[in-house]
Amino acid sequence: MLRRIGSGRRAEVFLAVADRYGADEAPVFVPHGVDGVHVEESEAPPLVAVRIYRDEVDDASVACEIEAMHVVPDAGMPALLDVSAAVNGSRVAVVERVGGATVAQLLHERSLEPGEAVTLVAPIAAGLACLADAGFVHAGLTTSDVKLDSSGRPRLLGLGGLERVPIGAAEATAVRREGSAALIEYLEQVVGAVRPAGVFDGPIRLARAGLDARPFRAFEADLERAMFAAASPAPIAGLPPAREVRIPARALAPRPAETPMDPMAQPSRSGRKHSRSGLAAGVLELAELPPPVLERLAAAADSDRLATIRHRLSDWVSTRRRPVMVGALVGAAALVLLLTAVPSAGAGERGTADRPSVASAEGAGAAGAAAGAEFGSDGTDRAKTEAAETAGENTPGDDASAEAAAGEGGAGNAKLVPEDPIAAAQELLQVRGSCFDELDPACLASYVQAGSPLEEADWSRMLAARDGGPGIRSLDPTRIEVVTEMGAAVLVRVVGVGNDEPASLLMVRSEAGWRLREIFD
Repeated sequence: MLRRIGSGRRAEVFLAVADRYGADEAPVFVPHGVDGVHVEESEAPPLVAVRIYRDEVDDASVACEIEAMHVVPDAGMPALLDVSAAVNGSRVAVVERVGGATVAQLLHERSLEPGEAVTLVAPIAAGLACLADAGFVHAGLTTSDVKLDSSGRPRLLGLGGLERVPIGAAEATAVRREGSAALIEYLEQVVGAVRPAGVFDGPIRLARAGLDARPFRAFEADLERAMFAAASPAPIAGLPPAREVRIPARALAPRPAETPMDPMAQPSRSGRKHSRSGLAAGVLELAELPPPVLERLAAAADSDRLATIRHRLSDWVSTRRRPVMVGALVGAAALVLLLTAVPSAGAGERGTADRPSVASAEGAGAAGAAAGAEFGSDGTDRAKTEAAETAGENTPGDDASAEAAAGEGGAGNAKLVPEDPIAAAQELLQVRGSCFDELDPACLASYVQAGSPLEEADWSRMLAARDGGPGIRSLDPTRIEVVTEMGAAVLVRVVGVGNDEPASLLMVRSEAGWRLREIFD
């Protein structure tokens, strides 16, 4: 047992290593390497999956799953390797490990070619036909129950919906119809992601006609042939090359050291100096100079000029330590005094802008007194009337300046995201909707956090929408409520249009304001 790789409603799945040797087998050694060192000839053991079923799972369901894998090994299910019952009563099944992506993940990431849809549907239909012939029906088939193995073949892993066909004719027909309906739903989900659309309208009509037929007639084999007639199968694009995952094993025997270390040898103080000396001596030997000249040139090349300069500087500072310290203190004090006495240009401008002038204060007081004096007893404000009349006498230049200032202020305020989480969520949802209306990927930066999961998801949705995909789900911006606040992050709930199921929005506050990080539908 290596580690846990999954936990579901029915079982916990662990990654394990298959037993390398059987009960009566022994490791095989062959002579290899140096001095007759032996190395195992066998390969590394493959990885397997160990399913430990939960206690609340019915024994009949576990027995049906294990029996189906044993009786119908060609139905596309994982190969059953071993079955056991632990001392504490736990039911354990060792099966083949299928570590690829699910069909649901593939449909979420991109659209499909017609040949890829044939590859995803035809083997599943054939496998369900084999199960039906053996007396089993998968009544809960979904795209999450089908995984792709390393070769790109779809495999049926979600076996919790397996049932035995009842003995009675009426009960058997009802169970078979339920399994056929699940197959049609799987077919429609896969075909819905195919571009161009309409290629598999014939197989869909055939499957629906078989489901509505009275009496019931199995149509899995006919569906498989119809899929092959509609398009030629093609491998699933984007999958890594097929290879069997194994634990690394030693391939070669360890080799002894070529030259043993001398225990009496003293460690060198400077490996860099020796390397430089060897390099200089080797270069000078190639020049074929006389030995005395070689020694002088090698000594000059090996001398450390940087160390000589450093020693001279330290000697000069040590002889003049007191003047250097006094000069450093005086310079530091002068720098602090200069920074304290001379304000920066930005601080001066802010101080001037923050202090109101005396003339403006006096003018404001006089205007307030005049307005209070001219307030009539009939409840009308004469000051407002006179101000409105005076406003009509402004010069055209002043009007243009005021309109320009108002336009700049309005545009700046429109770009700001509100501080209120509810108002910010409304604004971000509107921006997201407009971006998907224009289908412009460059618009994502205006409402999503950079590097967030929503950025990648909306990018994929926008590219799919360009190909005719469904786009995004409509949400009601008027029905938003805050669920919880976590520092700079807020989780809000938005109800879908037409009282649809609500969605949760995770928003994060950054320097640019509120941004969407993830949407949980």
